[in-house]
Amino acid sequence: MSEKAAKLLREPWVQFLVLGIALFALSALLSDRGDDGSDERIEMTTTEIQWLARNWESRWQRPPTETELRGLVEDYVRQEVLYREALKMGLDQDDEIIRRRMVQKIEFLTEDLAAQAQPTEAELQAYLQENLDKYRLPERRSFVHIYFNVDRRGDAAVAAAEETLAQLRVSPDGSIDYAELGDRFMLAHNYSALSEDEVTRQFGRRFATALFEVEPDDWQGPVASGYGLHLVRVTDVWEGSVPELDVVRNEVLRDFTAELRDQAQAVMFSSLATQYEIAIDEEAIAASSLVVDSQGVSR
Repeated sequence: MSEKAAKLLREPWVQFLVLGIALFALSALLSDRGDDGSDERIEMTTTEIQWLARNWESRWQRPPTETELRGLVEDYVRQEVLYREALKMGLDQDDEIIRRRMVQKIEFLTEDLAAQAQPTEAELQAYLQENLDKYRLPERRSFVHIYFNVDRRGDAAVAAAEETLAQLRVSPDGSIDYAELGDRFMLAHNYSALSEDEVTRQFGRRFATALFEVEPDDWQGPVASGYGLHLVRVTDVWEGSVPELDVVRNEVLRDFTAELRDQAQAVMFSSLATQYEIAIDEEAIAASSLVVDSQGVSR
């Protein structure tokens, strides 16, 4: 467990949450093991019937008729009878699908309880400070470019780009319509406030890396992309910065809750696992697993 996670779990409200999860899960497990004869009685109370009616209404956007509701109740009772008989016959044993579903239900229980815990403003601020790199706003650049089609021009594309670059550098700013230079480009010639990742998605990693290394204001190039060659001019730069909490509150809250959920599940499992004697045949693991040498070669 990381130091950050351990610190989080020392918080009193987190400990209370984890204890609640463990007790709830333990209670559910113990109640399932009981044999007080209640399995022979199936009772459809007001709570169960209203639950069936609400589910119907959420699906069909209207309450069920009496006939429809009776059909829902009869179907539920039928499923319950068959479910209990299947349990008596042990049909749930060694069934991988049922096993996964039961594990998911315990994990969903943990997630639901963790989601009810609302962190304070101070806790969110502290989480942001501990994870600044994760939320740091990246540098953004606006730029224009002139495109040269290598597929059409071949080796002459480089010479054409260098000739155009020389022309741009000696001409007064604004005296040349750069959009009319070069070749037709399928995308835009002007881009505003893009991060390096956003540029990468449109032009490729090599182009993006070069764009974020050139000095602003002057024409540079030629720069290669997956499309061909480009002359580029960075027109504006926004330095990367650390945002205020209000700017990234939703992201911080989401990540804080996810980390709490993961750690709560880990602690709940550790608590429940102490009730079992766990024996693992390490020799069988070694004999059955793929062996990889120090050079990463499997044998």
